[in-house]
Amino acid sequence: SSYFDMSDLKIISLNVKGFNNVVKRQKVLAFLKKEKTQIALLSETHLNDLEHLKLRRSWVGQVFYSCHNTRSRGVAILIHRSLPFTIKTIIKDNDGRYVLISGFLYGEQILIAYVVLGGDFNCVPDPNVDQSPPKPDLAPRKSPRLKEFCHDLELFDTWRMTNPRGRDYNFFSHPHQTFSRIDFFLSSRMILDRVRECLIGICSISDHSHVSLSICPPFSDPSFRQWRMNPSLLSSPTFIDYITEQWNVFLTANKTPGFSPSLLWETAKAYLRGCIISYTTAQKKAAIKEQSDLENTIKQLEAQLKSTPSKTLFKNLEATRSALNQLLTRKAESNIFFAQHRLYESGNKPGRMLARLAKGRMEASMIPCLLDDKCEAKILSTLTIFDFLFTVHPDLLPGCHVLQ
Repeated sequence: SSYFDMSDLKIISLNVKGFNNVVKRQKVLAFLKKEKTQIALLSETHLNDLEHLKLRRSWVGQVFYSCHNTRSRGVAILIHRSLPFTIKTIIKDNDGRYVLISGFLYGEQILIAYVVLGGDFNCVPDPNVDQSPPKPDLAPRKSPRLKEFCHDLELFDTWRMTNPRGRDYNFFSHPHQTFSRIDFFLSSRMILDRVRECLIGICSISDHSHVSLSICPPFSDPSFRQWRMNPSLLSSPTFIDYITEQWNVFLTANKTPGFSPSLLWETAKAYLRGCIISYTTAQKKAAIKEQSDLENTIKQLEAQLKSTPSKTLFKNLEATRSALNQLLTRKAESNIFFAQHRLYESGNKPGRMLARLAKGRMEASMIPCLLDDKCEAKILSTLTIFDFLFTVHPDLLPGCHVLQ
């Protein structure tokens, strides 16, 4: 269970380029958890209905999706289980091109309050600044339609608004040898007042870089989780040597004649718990530093490659990406192993896992509210926005998500 400050709502958009490999799926979910994602907008999932539903695990509390087949298309919205979002309306197609949801978040009806549309649009907002090298004469035909679409719905390119003079890209086309910014967020004016940052990440898991958007919603207290020892530490010789040394240090300082054995044992458990927390914290920091160093190296190499392309830089970048990918694969395989272990350990016992599954099913079947004629009229009026999206600008739908 992740722990983070809920005062910022973080949304990440990522083209995963195929999500049906269990290891890659775990890597993506672990990456989103590491980034403290609360809402993830995923494109090109390539999953069927059943596989999409399997995404509801770990930090994911709600999944909304549209699928086509296991070889192409597919979009999904993942919502963190600690996020108090109540679904009200879901609209999606049968071709895996878009999914739209509306509901209540922190007491706000986000259908009326604001609009967030994000994903892979397969076109650049401005060919002069969002492509490298610029190719205004070969601009995609969708770019004028995108501008018209934003003008009609009063939507703004969030990254461009927060980086008015910046140049950055999230996709590299090998056939054309060009960088472009085709993954981005479009936001309503009310969102812009709440945006803390909008960033383009590194390209590591997919061939697209992720785009993150941090919004400031009303404050909500984070949940509390009790400490529990990781039993896999017992298979580490380094940890065994460390804990044995600490145990001997404790006994040397505290085992005296007349001292109660039960009190000695309870005191030792408290002392060893502090030692274990210190050890695991140091190990976690070292792992995070290793991953962070690789990500920073990738970021620097990508920046150099974008400004002065060369084969040497490209080879160094691919080698660093491979090292990061191997590290993420090891973490993903470890997470899968422990998930299977927890499932085997729980079995059909009436424990916490079964309680969580039952709670999730109860929440899904609850009726959040009753609508009268007046409320029904409001829903119909908001659905006209969706109708406008699909009838006036149908060519902008592939790979897009709307949180409206």
